[in-house]
Amino acid sequence: MAGMIKSSFLTLVVWLTAAMMSASVSASPRILSLDWTQTETLLALGITPVAVAQKADYNSWVKAPSIPDKTVDIGLRTQPNMERLAELHPDKILISPIFKAMKPKLSTIAPVSSIPLYESGLSWTSLKTVTRQIAREANRPEAGETLIANAKQQLASLRDTIPGEQPPLLMIQFLDANHVRVFGTNSLYHATISELGLNNAWQNTTNSWGFSMVSTRELLDLDAQLVIVRPLPAGVEQTLQTNMFWQYLVKRTGHTPLMIDPVWSFGAIPSALRFARLVTAALTEQGGQA
Repeated sequence: MAGMIKSSFLTLVVWLTAAMMSASVSASPRILSLDWTQTETLLALGITPVAVAQKADYNSWVKAPSIPDKTVDIGLRTQPNMERLAELHPDKILISPIFKAMKPKLSTIAPVSSIPLYESGLSWTSLKTVTRQIAREANRPEAGETLIANAKQQLASLRDTIPGEQPPLLMIQFLDANHVRVFGTNSLYHATISELGLNNAWQNTTNSWGFSMVSTRELLDLDAQLVIVRPLPAGVEQTLQTNMFWQYLVKRTGHTPLMIDPVWSFGAIPSALRFARLVTAALTEQGGQA
């Protein structure tokens, strides 16, 4: 009997120890995120930040994953409300290198981690690296691996639905009726379509954020499928309908431009998946109409 009691006691001790270790590993710190790329990644990992910056603008530009109502908005990314931030007592603050000037002040409230994405050029490999870094900061490395694996699976599935041979894609955002951002080989959009087996028509040099700012006239000789990413500046969509040069450019491509909903062009895997789904849907719909 004594042996059975001792055995049961040891079993209970082992179980409690394992449970405590599991709870310690799975418990996520209360994180404040200033950068939308980190915010969308945390949400995709199943972690709700205690606070974020510019919640309304995130909902306009990034769209998904959506930020829960309980998450506090602490103001501008460049000028967060420090008093409100201090009241929230976060365990950790995540920023990107572009906000590094705020690190000394933020560090008086909680430890600050700066996670780069574009410093050495963006690729699918760098997207996975950033995902793993954010997952480690949140004490959820296994969630990072799950997100990466699920993304690979989703992209492979989407790739199989794209009809036939596709021309290179020319992915743009309008600045005004005559000027655009065009996304090159070190952009999120390029990394995404490469995983879909599609090519990028823009092979010229870009800035460190993965795009070039050019006149629409510089797009004239490109044999490509135009992909226009919303939002468009006020009045531009109406202007393009009567802009003779734009109409000529579209005719030269031989393809009806694809217009897709906003995607955060400086995002990580969640934005990449959103872009992949929207592009695939547009190409599939166009193929069905051909």
